[in-house]
Amino acid sequence: MKKNLRGISLIEALITLLVLSIGLLGLGQLQARLWSSSGKLHATSNAYLLGMEYLEILSAKQMIDPDLVADPPLQALRSGTLFNTDVSLRDDEPLIEAEIRVGWEDRGGSQSVRLESATGTVSHAFDTRWLLPTD
Repeated sequence: MKKNLRGISLIEALITLLVLSIGLLGLGQLQARLWSSSGKLHATSNAYLLGMEYLEILSAKQMIDPDLVADPPLQALRSGTLFNTDVSLRDDEPLIEAEIRVGWEDRGGSQSVRLESATGTVSHAFDTRWLLPTD
């Protein structure tokens, strides 16, 4: 006599459940790593933006007063992360070189980015009428 078997056995169901659970655990781990990487990328982007803003401020100050002096280190809070900004200036005629380091702490430890720029010492405005819009 031949038995007609229908459906799946308990062992097949358990093996399928095991394979699916391992796959879902892998996806969960991937998602956690993506969140971590996204947080690091967001903090790095904020650090670069903060450094670029500071460089723009230094350039504007240098246009007004050619005897540029570095400000003391600054701290800025952005998106829940505390950034420390340090500026060093080097006056090599006819250029002023600025180096800005922006550092922060995250789960991975201490992180930092460095931005450098140079402006000419003769680039300050002698006559402010050139800065006004004309009709």
